[in-house]
Amino acid sequence: MKAAVIEKYGGPEVFKIKEVPVPDLKDGEVLIRNKASSVNPIDIHVREGRTKIVTGLFGDHIIGSDFSGTVLASKNNKYNQGDEVFGFLNAALGGAYSEQIIAKDINLCHKPANINFTEAASLPLVGCTVWQGLIGLGKLKNRDKILVMGCTGGVGAVAVQIARSFDCTVYGTCSGDHVDFAKNIGCTEVWAYDKEEIPENHKFNLIFDASGKHTISDFIAQLEGEGMFISTKGGAENFAGAAKALKDVAIHRQMKIVVVKPDRHDLYKIKQTVEDGWLKPYIAEIFQLENISEAHSKAQKGGFTGKVVIEI
Repeated sequence: MKAAVIEKYGGPEVFKIKEVPVPDLKDGEVLIRNKASSVNPIDIHVREGRTKIVTGLFGDHIIGSDFSGTVLASKNNKYNQGDEVFGFLNAALGGAYSEQIIAKDINLCHKPANINFTEAASLPLVGCTVWQGLIGLGKLKNRDKILVMGCTGGVGAVAVQIARSFDCTVYGTCSGDHVDFAKNIGCTEVWAYDKEEIPENHKFNLIFDASGKHTISDFIAQLEGEGMFISTKGGAENFAGAAKALKDVAIHRQMKIVVVKPDRHDLYKIKQTVEDGWLKPYIAEIFQLENISEAHSKAQKGGFTGKVVIEI
């Protein structure tokens, strides 16, 4: 089968398209003809070697998290040949940038019926990040007032829509170029972070930092009562940022950092939210597997709305 592999850590140019063996199918697993994947920040971090303490690198390594496709063979009684599925693999270990993948029960769910494979591949990891952050950690309730920071990226755009499905009033921050997009997906009011500050008189039941650039000490005055601050990275762009985030988590019980894990129940919630019409995938650009280096380059530069998707 064809796959995008890396033999060493580095920039987008390290990818090579190769023929690799089809993985063996074990009890409880599903073999999937993968139709599409996407680029997440964790995929870039793995490619660069930031996770090598976990992953190592011995010989060819296939990275990639998100997948959507059709079941080719199954040793799992929940799935049959021909089923359309989507999900994501362990982000650090990867494996999704290939024509065929092996997935366990926890990694997948039947694909939403009202979107195609390319659209479906944009949702699993970011969808579960939002679900585990907003609902799992943030205890999001109907009609909460919520602020989504970085509301037009892959995670942020999903967070806005899921919060709206709970009838929440959603506010957002993004670049000035994307304010109209933020309003179109459900934000009541949007502040351009490159032009203006969030007014001090605004209080929120929950602040969700999809950008991962902030920590609770920056915004604690704007939390309502026992409101929660949920971060995707805790401002941990470097060692100093990580240390500050961990200190704030220790000091402030209202701050939590979401570390996404594959969960079929959360994937099913994402599927339902899509089929109910509340969640729409937004794709910045589609690349073919042969052009995966270009896909990673675009994703790493940023400055767009939605997700970069790879068709396989």
